[in-house]
Amino acid sequence: MAGACGCEGPGLAATLRQDVDRYLFEVERGRSRRTGVVALLRVFVLFPGLWGVISYRVTHHAFLLRPRRLGYALGLTAQMFQRVVLALTGIEIDHRAHVGAGLMIPHSGFIVIGPVRIGRHCTISQGATIGHSTTEHDPDKWATPVLEDRTWVGPGAVIAGGIHVGADAVVGANSVLTRDVPDRGVVLGVPARLIARTGSFAQVAYRGMEQDADREAARVAAADPGGVTPTP
Repeated sequence: MAGACGCEGPGLAATLRQDVDRYLFEVERGRSRRTGVVALLRVFVLFPGLWGVISYRVTHHAFLLRPRRLGYALGLTAQMFQRVVLALTGIEIDHRAHVGAGLMIPHSGFIVIGPVRIGRHCTISQGATIGHSTTEHDPDKWATPVLEDRTWVGPGAVIAGGIHVGADAVVGANSVLTRDVPDRGVVLGVPARLIARTGSFAQVAYRGMEQDADREAARVAAADPGGVTPTP
């Protein structure tokens, strides 16, 4: 199961710090090598995707507050702010989604994320759609995707229905998933097919990744030449 989101574990403040740090790390390791307040300012100016992440976090936590009436009132207020961010960035994240810390959206533009479950340190690109399948007949039984930790979703990708995407997987640009993706799987096409088991290590970067035991174990597994099992 994908890593717990802030409401299930570290809390809103700690989760937001990890979200912001994904972007800070990207700026600090770039050509500018900016640090401190300058880097933080660049993050908020250059990455409107962070606006969408923050507005989702606040709305998600507000609706879960108790007593329920207080949570509902604050949630509706936060949701109005989220609508403004949606108009500015084109990023829509359902407040019922459970998303692990360290979510990165590098670019704005027509991103739709429904009430799904997404793990830690995932990256969602512009134009991606993740949610329930419109081909399912019973709305009460709509299944939604689960994306495990460190997944990279490319521009224009569609992940709909009860799809499970394994840890360190890559969903290629403009791909449409119709089946599960194994850990470290790289899928591409319409419908998407497994083309490699090399993982998302080149696409997903975050502070402390070299000390992340789960990521390092996955890297070792990806180095095994017997791990590539393309789908015909």
